This record gives sequence, C-alpha cells and structure tokens, in this order.
Amino acid sequence: MEKIVIVGGGISGLAARYRVSKQFPDAEIILYEKSGRLGGCIESSLDPYFFERGPRTIKASRSGALLQLIEELDLQSEIIYSSKDARKRYLWVDQKLRPLSSLIPRLIPALLREWRQPYPWAGDESIASFVERRLGKFAAETFFDPLTLGVFAGDIKSLSISACFPELKAMEQECGSLTHAFFKQKKEKKAKGLLTLKGGLQTLIDRLVEKGRGDIHLNTPLEALPKERTILAIPAPVVPSFFKGDTVVKTFFESVPSVPLTVVNIAFKEKGLTPKGFGYLVPSKENETVLGVVFDSSIFPDQNQEEETRLTVMLRKGGREEALSALKRHLRIEASPSAVLVKTYPHAVPQYGVGHLERVDVFKEHLKEHYPHVTCIGNYLEGVSLNSCIKAD
Repeated sequence: MEKIVIVGGGISGLAARYRVSKQFPDAEIILYEKSGRLGGCIESSLDPYFFERGPRTIKASRSGALLQLIEELDLQSEIIYSSKDARKRYLWVDQKLRPLSSLIPRLIPALLREWRQPYPWAGDESIASFVERRLGKFAAETFFDPLTLGVFAGDIKSLSISACFPELKAMEQECGSLTHAFFKQKKEKKAKGLLTLKGGLQTLIDRLVEKGRGDIHLNTPLEALPKERTILAIPAPVVPSFFKGDTVVKTFFESVPSVPLTVVNIAFKEKGLTPKGFGYLVPSKENETVLGVVFDSSIFPDQNQEEETRLTVMLRKGGREEALSALKRHLRIEASPSAVLVKTYPHAVPQYGVGHLERVDVFKEHLKEHYPHVTCIGNYLEGVSLNSCIKAD
C-alpha cells in the first residue's frame, strides 16, 4: 500500500489531504501538524463577537478553485455575500479619510497619456517602476502603494509586477498599453462580489477535515524529509529545514522573505461607528503603523450578533493601543471597546521580489530532478490568496 505524508495542517495541507483521498483511495494518508490546531492562519472566533482572525473574504471573480472546492464540500448553502455597502472603499490621504471615488478623477490625465507611453519594458520590474512608467508617481503612491500593502503588506519598490499583478503586465505586453487593453477586453461573465461562509472560513477547515481521509497527528513536528511521497504544506521559512545542505533550495527561500503582520479585531456595542463601506487603506507616505482597517460589520452584517460595530485593524507593528489610537484619530471613535483580540503573524506574507516567477520555475525543476517524491505547496509560490493556496499543481 502506498503511503502519502502531508506536512502542515493549514488550508493548503487540508485541501491536499482531501484531493489525495479522492485520487488515491487505497493509499495510507498521514498528516502531521506541529501545532495543536488545524487551519493555519484561518481562525473564526464566535465569542463574544464574530471575528475572523486571519483571512475573511473570498473574491468571487478570482476564486474559481476555491468556489469549486466549496461546492464539492456541499457548503453552497453556507455562502453569504457582502452587502452593497462593501463596494465603497476609502483611503487615508493627507490626514483625512477620503472615498476612493473622490480621488479617481485625478487619474484621468494620466490615463489619457498612458497609451502614448513607450513600448513595454522587457522582462520583470518592480510595481513602482511599472506604475510610474505607465501612470505616473501619483498613481503609484496613492493607489498602488496602499493596494499592495493591503494584499502583500509589502513595498512597491521591491515587489514584482509580474508576480503580484500579472494581469497588468500581460495587458501591457499584449496590447502595448493598459488603456488599449481595457477597451479591447471582451466582456466575460464572471462571478462578482465578495463572499464568505456563515460560520466563518473555519467552516471550510472543519469540512475539509471531515471529508478528507487519513490520520491527523497534532503537536507533531517532523525534523526530516520523509522517504515516502510527501507534500510539504508549511510556511516558507520552515521549508529549507527539510533540505539541509541544498544550496538551491536555500537560495530560493532567501529570495522570498516573509513580513510580520498584527491583526487586531475590535468590537463596540454601539452601531454605525464607521462609514458604510469595506474599509480603508493607508499609503506609506502617511507614515502610519496602520496598513488598513476593515469594516467587518458593514461588509457582512449577517454575522453581527445584534447591531454592534466590528472592525479589524492591520498593523505593521504594535497591538491594542496602536489600533485604538488609529480608530480614534481616523474615525473619531471615542467609545470603549467591548472586545479586543490581538494576534501577530511573524511570517504573514511572503514577498515576491523582482524575478520571483523565474526563481519559482528553477525551484520546481530542482525538486523534480532531485526530490521527485516531494511536492511543495503554499503562498510563497504563485499567489498569496486562499485560491492560490488550494490550487492543485
């Protein structure tokens, strides 16, 4: 009987366990998780208020694999969609909370000039280089900087446009400009909006555990690479320890450092303490410790217990006091919180530097040649979203 070992009990490892359960019905499957719980960064807290301590939303148009998995697990009835208010986005710019829509007109001159910009840059480049070249410094600092912080918690001057926003690089390569590409795009019918599960994304974790097959060993770290067919579904900083002495593996992971992130969930008994909307992001030029704030109770009111205000503050550093201070300054919230949860992820988001995708190809080829029984999956390869983490290679 074939034996398949899965290392890591986050969503990547649990999705892999579910897949191999179907693909190899006769195999012995064993999953090892070094901590005492499953789910990794996904953790839904229900008491005293509903909080997502990690990922919280699924973007329908970019989550085909994840939506298919939800359907396979018979969780369609658990899906809830975001409110119409979630379409409203804000930025903290020049010490003021501003609707994103109010800043868009300032992009129009750049868009009108964009189609006349020089022909596409050969090869990869930083997000800052790409956006400044095509749309100017204002667009880079005011729009793409906070967007990149919100998704990757990283610096647009060092992160790769090809790895982080591949669709934009492809638009330039194929059409010569973003504006040409926009007008040439065919109107495809895609699912729209944001969604989640009624009981939180923890529901997905619980169902994967239930539907997958094989033993699960918690509080069981492995120190050596198994000889059997192995799937490594562990955070990037841990992977090299399984390939001691392999300079190719070491070099690859040195090129994908991870940045820390602190998530502060806050609830107030009072309702309506925020504007209606998804939340706001903070550009780097504002010199804040806050990356952004999510208006949870406005996005998914179905998850409210009563009429409370629930928010999530994302911080570069700090914790409770820094989060409450930001809410007081940015949103003028003077009320005392009813609940505060703080969680720090030391290695939250891998950073895709310029040339990342080429290095991924080299790493994968190296594995195929020297470790054919090993498959590596995770958010350090070709996407940090949940959808990227559960896609089969």
